[in-house]
Amino acid sequence: MEYSGWDPKFGLDDQIPFIAESIFIYNTLFWLFIPLPLYCMPNTDRARKELMVFGQAMIVVHLVSCVVFIVSPAEVYLRDVAIQDMANRPGLLSEMYELLWILDKPYNAWPSLHVSIATMMTLFAIRCWKGRPVLQWGIGLMCVLMCLSIMTTKQHFAWDLITGWILVAGVWFLQIRPSLDNLEEAAISG
Repeated sequence: MEYSGWDPKFGLDDQIPFIAESIFIYNTLFWLFIPLPLYCMPNTDRARKELMVFGQAMIVVHLVSCVVFIVSPAEVYLRDVAIQDMANRPGLLSEMYELLWILDKPYNAWPSLHVSIATMMTLFAIRCWKGRPVLQWGIGLMCVLMCLSIMTTKQHFAWDLITGWILVAGVWFLQIRPSLDNLEEAAISG
């Protein structure tokens, strides 16, 4: 893809520094957030039903995101700063960025799926970890750090972060919350 429909860059994007080490936090999407239900979900019928609700919501998040990627593509052209910095830093970090840039082309910027997926999984974990505030705050903090890392790795614009959170809020209030309310009513009427 060599077409960009518009430029979502804010002045803030140039103010956010490239922090090479933040790639470790950026990659938590794959080893922490995506498998998070395996760590936090209790082995109950109710939890499995809630997981199905969140799974359906993840499908909606992906479908909406893919439509936006096609209808309004935006190129992430912030990588030049990262590419210049990493050219002078051989080693593991440089290799990690090289692999990232091969696998993740600089399009499909907004809404950020990193933000949407991590936030959805965090909301699920917080529900599962009721009464366990240390775990709830811990995963919440990790989610915020991962969401910020999309900008410190120069993989996304601030707009992508904002729209990722807006998408999750929309799916939460229009799909997840009503579905969870229905599960609660079914459990009560039993």
